[in-house]
Amino acid sequence: MIFSCCLKTYLDFSSRRSDSDIQLVLKLGYINHAPHFNTVLSYLNKPEMKKILTKLIEISALPLKNIEKDFTVDSTGFSTVMYGQWLKKRNVFNEHRLFKKAHVMSGVETNIITHIEVTDGYMSDGKMLGALVSNTAKNFKMKEVSADKGYISEKNLQLIAHYGAIPYIPFRKDMKKTTEHRMILWKVMFRYFHEHQDEFMKHYHKRSNAESVFAMMKRKFGDYVRAKNSIAQENEILCKALCHNICVLIQETIKLDLRVNFSDMAQDFMCKIE
Repeated sequence: MIFSCCLKTYLDFSSRRSDSDIQLVLKLGYINHAPHFNTVLSYLNKPEMKKILTKLIEISALPLKNIEKDFTVDSTGFSTVMYGQWLKKRNVFNEHRLFKKAHVMSGVETNIITHIEVTDGYMSDGKMLGALVSNTAKNFKMKEVSADKGYISEKNLQLIAHYGAIPYIPFRKDMKKTTEHRMILWKVMFRYFHEHQDEFMKHYHKRSNAESVFAMMKRKFGDYVRAKNSIAQENEILCKALCHNICVLIQETIKLDLRVNFSDMAQDFMCKIE
């Protein structure tokens, strides 16, 4: 079912139009049963799929754990078919399209996604950094983490440093000076940012790779989701991220002559799911 859901997402077709391709992969032996197109939609709407897809995204990044040392954090929106109302003037209602937001941590070298969190469109970026960094640190040894000004806070700087990485997050203009109550890391990075800005920005501009990740995903798999239910929308975005990782991994196995064996990873994955 996961294969069928991801194939539908990869093709960027409706479930009905994906049916012929699912029949084709059945003949090729990639699956042993071709589900009905409505069944594919039903599985996308299952809450337990989110946990499995998130774990598969992490596993798909593992072959590159010895390559990726520098990481970037950012978020992007995916529009939906749903609309919400907002009050523009008294007793005058207009509609605007609702969207989902994907919070992504990715490697700078290959653009592989190491962890992703999908939320409603108006979730604050800074609040999601903790989950992205802590889950990436389980599988990768981080040296640098770059993010935009939306992530700047003492808590986020300390969290990144806790996992042994240097946080390259620029300070906003209204942060004119450090004060005595600030922690040491804040003061050090603040001084480094202002006194060695050229050097700081060389590291910070690795954050641009996050835009490459989003461009790759949206060009190939679309910048919107077809599902109408919130759970299905989140799972559809996770399928996009998994398809992206598989494409990156195929490219890097050829480029770097990697030998990938998922058998041990699959056993560990099944134990954690159970």
